[in-house]
Amino acid sequence: MAFAENGTVIAVAAIIAVLIALVWYATTRLVTVAPNQAIIRAGKGAKGQVQIFTKGIVLFLPVIHQKYVMSLEQRQVELAVEGVDKNFITTSVTASLNFKYDDSVDGMSKAVQRFLTHSKDDLNASVTKSAEGVLRGIVSAMSVEDANNNRKEFQDQSLESAVTQFAEQGIQIDAFNISSVSTPSRIVIGPDNVPTTIDYLEEVGKPGLERAKREARVATSRAFQESEAARIEQEGATAALMRDLAIKKSEFKAEQDRAEAIAGAAQGIAKAEQDVTVAELERKALTEQALVEQERLDIEVHKPADAQAYKMRTEAEAKRDADIFSATARANSKAIEAEGSKKASIADAQARAEAKTVEAEASKNAEVFQAEGEASAIELKARAEADAVRVRGEAEGAAIAAIGEATARAEDAKAVALTGHNEASLAFLAISALPEIVKASSDAVAGIDNYTVISSDGASDAVKQANRVVTEGLAMIKGSTDIDIAGMLSGLLNSTGKTAETAPSTFSAPVFAPTPAVPSDESDYEPESAVPSDESVS
Repeated sequence: MAFAENGTVIAVAAIIAVLIALVWYATTRLVTVAPNQAIIRAGKGAKGQVQIFTKGIVLFLPVIHQKYVMSLEQRQVELAVEGVDKNFITTSVTASLNFKYDDSVDGMSKAVQRFLTHSKDDLNASVTKSAEGVLRGIVSAMSVEDANNNRKEFQDQSLESAVTQFAEQGIQIDAFNISSVSTPSRIVIGPDNVPTTIDYLEEVGKPGLERAKREARVATSRAFQESEAARIEQEGATAALMRDLAIKKSEFKAEQDRAEAIAGAAQGIAKAEQDVTVAELERKALTEQALVEQERLDIEVHKPADAQAYKMRTEAEAKRDADIFSATARANSKAIEAEGSKKASIADAQARAEAKTVEAEASKNAEVFQAEGEASAIELKARAEADAVRVRGEAEGAAIAAIGEATARAEDAKAVALTGHNEASLAFLAISALPEIVKASSDAVAGIDNYTVISSDGASDAVKQANRVVTEGLAMIKGSTDIDIAGMLSGLLNSTGKTAETAPSTFSAPVFAPTPAVPSDESDYEPESAVPSDESVS
């Protein structure tokens, strides 16, 4: 079983190998005909023993067939022929011939029979000799003059004869071009035994050459005459143009001079106008500069000064009006408070009538005293303001005078009010002044930035020092005015204690301590009422 399978594989491999060998053999035996060649197959089995192929694929079997290749490309040969014309004149002709194998079946058969084994050089030599023979035959039937003058006819005859002759050989003539026709020069011995070189065509052409030269000279002379006439005419025209040009230049120069003169005058006028314009602009600039400087002075000096003056005037007027209003308001308020307190005291009890009456009178006297003090302060401030704003005019001066008169009347009223007061009223006034005294003593301490206490009592020594300042102040008042404020207070308290039998005395001696600093503007400061409240006095 294994042997059979191996035999089958070998057989198949052998068949494949044979097929591959056949294909390879066939491909090596097949030849493709190129477009510019013809392949000739000769051997057994071929029709007439020779077959010509110009296209397709040709199979060549070894030993049986032979292969020949003939190129169908065009070729060219150069011809140089020397012969005699019909007048026995030696004539030289050079030409070129373009040819190729005839690719028709009949033409290729003729070419195969004649040139199958010819090399390229052999073929060219054979064609050259045949073409030269054709060319000599044509030259012998024509004169050299006709061949030279009728070059196209000579060429057409040569081409026709070559086509007819070479068609029998299987060669196709594509072109026959005559390059030149000439007669060789020869040396002739003259009568004077001087050799002379003669060229037939040159000699034949001499009459024509002389005629051509004569005609050329005549033509040259005529052309020269015409040229001279044209030149003279051109020079006349040029002179006329130059004359016209000179006239035009003179006219243009005159116009230019006039224009330059006008331009010069206009330039002077324009410069003068420009100077005037510049002067006006400079004047305007100086005017604007002056206005700007004036505005700057108004903005930087006048207006700030007016604003400052107006501000000072407004502030002074406002302060004056505020002081007057404040003084009036305080006076009215104190009067109303005094009246209300008086009525309330009378309504409380008949037994306290006398005390309330004394209290009302003391309050009234205190208000009058305070009003007088404020009026004095207002008067002093008004005088100071009058000195600062005296430039404001007589109107403000009149207002200040009116304020002074009011202050004087207030002083008179204060003097009248103080007349006839008893000791109790004076004591009440003195009590009302105690806050100012305490304030003055506290201001002395408050004005100290750094305060160091050297005492065993510690910080409470500052309060004691303030009390000592008050006590010393009361003693100074007593020594200078004989008014014993402390004694008045003691007497008032004792008399009050005797009259109030039903109720124990709750009034205690005041303790003086430093008060906080008050504003510098005295018009905004209102001292606390020195009248004891109902809770502290019974």
